[in-house]
Amino acid sequence: MNKGILFVILCIFSFLVHAQKVEIGELKTIYSSTLSEEREYFISLPENYTNKNFQDQKYPVIYIVDGEKFFHVTSGMVSNLSNGYYPLIPECIIVAIKNTNRSRDLTPTKDSKLNYESGGATKFTAFISEELVPEINKNYRTLDYKLLIGHSFGGLFALNILFDKPSTFNAYITIDPSLWWDDNLLVKKLDKNIKTLDFAGSVLFFANANSIGNQPKPSEQHYAHFKAKKNTIEILNTTTPKNLNFVVKHYENEDHGSVVLPSLINGLRTVFTGFRINVKELIKNPSLLEENYSNLSSNLNYNFIPQATYINRVVDLALKRGEKENAIILNNINKKLYPQNNYLKSKFN
Repeated sequence: MNKGILFVILCIFSFLVHAQKVEIGELKTIYSSTLSEEREYFISLPENYTNKNFQDQKYPVIYIVDGEKFFHVTSGMVSNLSNGYYPLIPECIIVAIKNTNRSRDLTPTKDSKLNYESGGATKFTAFISEELVPEINKNYRTLDYKLLIGHSFGGLFALNILFDKPSTFNAYITIDPSLWWDDNLLVKKLDKNIKTLDFAGSVLFFANANSIGNQPKPSEQHYAHFKAKKNTIEILNTTTPKNLNFVVKHYENEDHGSVVLPSLINGLRTVFTGFRINVKELIKNPSLLEENYSNLSSNLNYNFIPQATYINRVVDLALKRGEKENAIILNNINKKLYPQNNYLKSKFN
């Protein structure tokens, strides 16, 4: 055999031997008696979820509609934003629900004038809250802190839940929601109920794309979309919603489609505002950890504690920087928070 051909074959064989398949998450199935159908969802677990050293760690859960579109981009963002010495958000479990009949599931009322099904949001909400969430809680180590992310009809769906039963989720990231639906149904609902509705400490991030300015010839639909969002934002800004922590961000240079990516990053960062700690100061002053999480818990209306993986990274950094005494203090905090974690107990033995 020609030596050149043999060399190429050996190179290809070597590549195949060393190549590794990279998989992000799993595709799962659950039968919904509410919807009378099988539903698929993607799930992504934090990098250290299966690490036996952190086996008692629990995680917030991010639920996403239009899961087939947004699962990979969201899981990548969450992994990046929750990693390293300066995480902006906690490590999270991600559950992305695939569509079977999108317009049916995500719209709150039926519209017979349209050529597609609609009006199934109540059933879809029941599926998520009464079937899917308990399934996730049963099979995974979850905190009782849940986020819902939706774009377009998905944003309409999320706001419909927020305006009806806010406590269903702790935080809502709504990306350019289709509030024009059914002659501004949700806008009118908010205007009518906002003075009496208690939002139960919920967080709302409302991403508002440039619905008109980025269109060469805006249609009536574009104007209706623009006006519905504008009216909703005015209601939120002029009438103080009870126990709602909300942020509205306008994206002048993004349209309805392009706004998704920046909104996901900004939304996650906004929900967990105050999460990031200056690690250089922390390794010199361990009391900052408790102070920061006390403020964070107050802002989010939920008792958050530092994740063991994060404290462990900080302890390692403190040792590298010669702050052994503070490293021991931080490690003792970790042991107190996670008493079943044998790895942490033995770290300084």
